[in-house]
Amino acid sequence: MPALKGAFINAGAGLLGALPNIIVFQFNPESINRTPALAEAPPPATGAGTSDATQQPGQPAESMSFSLRLDATDQLAAANPIAAASGILPTLSALELLMVPRSSLEIDLFHLSGKAKPYQHPPDRLPTVLFVWGAYRVLPVSVVNMSINETAYDQLLNPIRAEVSVSLQVLTPSQLAKDASFARGAYTYSQGVKEVMAALNLANSAQIGFSTVLSFAS
Repeated sequence: MPALKGAFINAGAGLLGALPNIIVFQFNPESINRTPALAEAPPPATGAGTSDATQQPGQPAESMSFSLRLDATDQLAAANPIAAASGILPTLSALELLMVPRSSLEIDLFHLSGKAKPYQHPPDRLPTVLFVWGAYRVLPVSVVNMSINETAYDQLLNPIRAEVSVSLQVLTPSQLAKDASFARGAYTYSQGVKEVMAALNLANSAQIGFSTVLSFAS
């Protein structure tokens, strides 16, 4: 069975109206650094009385970072016309547009074709981006920053190899727009999967954990 590919889904790309721009990873990152964190750090003890340090104003935050490798060598060898004309620039451009508000896009393909827009984009709103990492993790994210290291070019100075370091912030339902029901559903789905997986861990603990703890205690 071939390995699944990670991807970004730009649900608000703005190009061709409401069509999403799906950026499938050419090579899956070798590792992903995940940093879950409380929405608010517990208050320090002041000696002025008791306080409930377990209270939280919302869902925990989570940041992620990883590196993507892009290489047009195979496409060029297969005479891919897009790679021959522009290298990996289409993929790099799609990645960079994950950080551009929809109202800032200069090209309106519906306008150029003489068609009316299917809807009016709200001003200065970043696109809704989903990070897809397997069947169990589909998360709404904000691309905080990226670092692009272009390492090779063709004769027209189009990049043909690059490494892109990406930093993401997972968006909780309270951080999503009211009309972002699809993104909110993705978060709820992934959170539900996490709870199911935690329940499976409970079953594993019942099978092997308790006996290990008891033998250690004796």
